[in-house]
Amino acid sequence: MNVIKVTVGWSGKNYSASLSENVPGAVVFTADTYGEVLKKAPETLDLHVGGMIADGDKVPHWLRTGDYKFEFDEDPRS
Repeated sequence: MNVIKVTVGWSGKNYSASLSENVPGAVVFTADTYGEVLKKAPETLDLHVGGMIADGDKVPHWLRTGDYKFEFDEDPRS
């Protein structure tokens, strides 16, 4: 199983997060709360992978099949 690290930061008014380099392309998103970061990470990845497939990009097998788990940073504001 692959691990996708989610790097979380505080950008003044909201959280910003990025997925690790083992995910092709640049995947970043924002959220109002840390709880939203936890929810939006899989949603954002699903949208990204779907776009890659639609564009005919190469998508690693483990991303297509869901053979991964997320590893989150600690809440940077706590």
